[in-house]
Amino acid sequence: MKTSLLFLVLVSILFTASSNITNNHHQKVDEKIQLLYVYDPLCGWCYGFGPVVEKVEKNFEATVEVEIISGGMVMGSRVAPIGNMSEYILEAIPRLERMTGAKFGEPYIALLKEGSYVTSSEKPSVALCVYKSFKTDSAVAYGHTIQTSFYKEGKDLNNDSLYADIASTFGINKIAFLARMKDPVYLKQAHDEFARASALGVTGFPTLLVKKGNQYEKISEGYATYESIEKYLTKSLKSASDKK
Repeated sequence: MKTSLLFLVLVSILFTASSNITNNHHQKVDEKIQLLYVYDPLCGWCYGFGPVVEKVEKNFEATVEVEIISGGMVMGSRVAPIGNMSEYILEAIPRLERMTGAKFGEPYIALLKEGSYVTSSEKPSVALCVYKSFKTDSAVAYGHTIQTSFYKEGKDLNNDSLYADIASTFGINKIAFLARMKDPVYLKQAHDEFARASALGVTGFPTLLVKKGNQYEKISEGYATYESIEKYLTKSLKSASDKK
């Protein structure tokens, strides 16, 4: 009888310890800083900022979670031949390269100078939603790879196969990806992301926000250095730690 009672006590202790471990694990996840990266696939400054966000994800993996959504920068009346903005973009590229370290390739420069290529944020934004339906990680890297294929290699963003080819390098089946590109549910998701960005007051890209309770606050709007984001996060994590 005593042996049975001792066994039950030990089981109870082990179960309680296991529950505490589980609860502590969930607590740590819940305490992660939640960042929202609002980007647009046709935003050159986002092309420069993507590696900054990827570095944040890597260096703060245990304490920060990043969600990426598209902002819908080039929609409606803004959908037009690239030549309409080519002069402005060509003038901006040297400064953008100096500040961000991003490089724009000759194929993209050629597209600008020829001028007839028509751009829209919609299809690459749909592709990002499709990617997120397959995987919850590396979405920032996927979005940046889309931009690299355009800004460095001059690839056609109107071609569904481009997004499937990129997805395959992240371990996603091309055929399955292409099928979802045609599913209207992901078109709706992309437009929902545009609406969400607008509702959050995002008017420029890139914008990085931090979740505070049920609200979001801007950390940066436009390009920001990794060092400035790192400083903000380190201070926030220290403040959270001091309150415990």
